[in-house]
Amino acid sequence: MKPTNQQLRQLLVDLGFDAHESVEPNCLVFEHAESKARVLMPSNRDKEPAREADVLSIRTHLMYRGHLDQAGFERFMEEGTLRAS
Repeated sequence: MKPTNQQLRQLLVDLGFDAHESVEPNCLVFEHAESKARVLMPSNRDKEPAREADVLSIRTHLMYRGHLDQAGFERFMEEGTLRAS
């Protein structure tokens, strides 16, 4: 499955990130208060498939910062939601 922009943003929210407008045009900043992690994501249309570069970047960042492991991200990619088990 290729996640939509909305699904990718929802993943970040489900992991405890808060969305904020960015000073960069057409971007959103997702911040995780506890870990101080920040993720920048383009504010592309909700229903459009997320760009592969955004998916890979967010996956790498979430895994590196310990927010989600490989199996959890693969489950998200298959199901389109974090809550799936």
